[in-house]
Amino acid sequence: MDVLGFYPMWYVPTVGSAFTIAIIATIHVMASHTSVGASILLAYLATKAYRENQPQIYDYIKKYLLGLLIFSYVSGSITGPGIWFSATVANPRGISALIHNFVWVWAAEWVWFVAEVTLVYILFYTLGRIDQRSWLRLAWTFAIGSWATMYIIVGILSFMLSPGHEKWFTTGNILDAFYNKNYFPHLLERTSFMFAIAGTVGLAIAGLMRKDISEKTYKEIVKTLSYWGMGGVVFGLVFFIWYISTLPNRSDVILENVVPIYLKLPIMAIILLVLAHFFLTAVRPTMARFWVAYPLYILIFFMGVYPEEKIRETLRKPYVAGEFMWVNQIVARDVPAKGIKSEVPLIDQKGLLKLNAFVPEGLKNLTPQNQIMAGKTVAVLACSGCHNVTGSTGLRPFGQKFAGMTDPNAVYSFLTSYLRDNHPPYMPKLVGTDEEIRALSAYIADMISKGGSVSAKIEVPASSSEAKK
Repeated sequence: MDVLGFYPMWYVPTVGSAFTIAIIATIHVMASHTSVGASILLAYLATKAYRENQPQIYDYIKKYLLGLLIFSYVSGSITGPGIWFSATVANPRGISALIHNFVWVWAAEWVWFVAEVTLVYILFYTLGRIDQRSWLRLAWTFAIGSWATMYIIVGILSFMLSPGHEKWFTTGNILDAFYNKNYFPHLLERTSFMFAIAGTVGLAIAGLMRKDISEKTYKEIVKTLSYWGMGGVVFGLVFFIWYISTLPNRSDVILENVVPIYLKLPIMAIILLVLAHFFLTAVRPTMARFWVAYPLYILIFFMGVYPEEKIRETLRKPYVAGEFMWVNQIVARDVPAKGIKSEVPLIDQKGLLKLNAFVPEGLKNLTPQNQIMAGKTVAVLACSGCHNVTGSTGLRPFGQKFAGMTDPNAVYSFLTSYLRDNHPPYMPKLVGTDEEIRALSAYIADMISKGGSVSAKIEVPASSSEAKK
C-alpha cells in the first residue's frame, strides 16, 4: 500500500500549533532585532567615543551591553531553540523541506550566531581592560556577525513566502531560492526598523543614566539614538512599500481583503508614536525618560512586532515553503529540479486517511460506525494548522465558521463548491476522496449540533476495530 511521508500530528486545541509558534517567534524576533540593531548602534557610538575621546560613552555602552546579555542573549537563546522545537513538531515536513534546500545556509547562520554570542560576552568583559582600538575592532566584528545572521535568515523567510519566480522549480539552485524577488526589500525593511527598536531601548537606558554621565555626553547619545531611530522608521516605510510591490498576487489579495483592520491599525499607530517620540527627543534630549521609552518598547512588541509577524505569516498562506508545500504539509505541485511530485492526485484517488501511516487502522476504511471519528481525523490532518477544529473559540474555530450548519449535506455542498472546486487563495484545496469529504461533513454537522465544541480526542469505534479483524 502507498504511504506518504507524513509525521504524527501535533494538534493544540483552541489556540492551535500556529499560535504557539507565533508567541515564541515574536519574543525571539523582538530579542533578535534589538540585538542586531544595538550591535551596529553601539559600534557607531564606540567609534564616536574613540575618535572624540569621550570615555563616558563607554559607560553607556557597558550598560547597554548588560541589557543585551540579560534580555536578547538569554531570552533569544531560549526562544531560538523553542522555535525549532515547536515548528518541528507542528510542521515537520515543512521544516524538512526548508532544511533540505538550505542546509548549508542554516549551517552558516549558526556559525555567525556562535560568533555573535561569543563576541557579546567578550565585549562586555573586556571593555576598559584592553586598548580602545582593539575593542573597537571587536565591536564592529560583532556588528557584522550580528547582521549576518539576519542577512541569512531573511533569505529563508522570503523563500517561505515565495521563490519569486519559476526558475527555482527547474534549477533547484540554492541561490535562486535565497535571492528571490522578495529578499532585498525584506532585508532592508527589517534592518531599518531594527534601528528604531534598538534606539527606543537605548533611550530608556539613557534615561536611567542621566545623572551618571555629563549633560554634554547625555545629549549627544540621545540625539544620536533619535536620529538613527527616525532614519530607521522613515527608511523602513520606504522599503516596506518596495516589499509590498514584490508580493505574489495571492498575497496582495490576502493583504487587501483578508488581513483584518485590527492588525493593520496598531502597526500604523505605533509607527507614528515611535516617530514622534524620536522627533521630540532629537529636538529636546532632556525629554528622554525611562518611564516613557520602556513602555513604548513594550508597545512595539504588542502593537508592532506581533501583528506584523502575524500578517507576514498570513500573507504566506496557503504555503509553508516555496509555493510547493501547503500549510497542512501536503505537497501541492511538482518541483522537477528536486524530483518532488505533487501528492494531490494520489490523495484524491486513494484518500488522506489511507496514505497516512499514523492514522489508526480502524479509521482508514470508512463505515457508518466510524464516519464521525474519521471525519474528525480528516479535519485534524487537513485543517488544524490554521483552525480550531474541535471548538467555537480560539484560532478560526469551526464552531463559528460553520455555525448553524447541522445538515451534513449542506456542509458537503459548501465544502465541495467553496473549498474543493473554488478554494480561496489563502487556503489549500480540500483534497481527499469523496467519501472522506462526506465524513468530514458529517463530523462538522455533528459538532455543530452538539453546541460547536467536542473533545479533541480521536477514538476508534469498537465495531471498526472488530470489523478490521
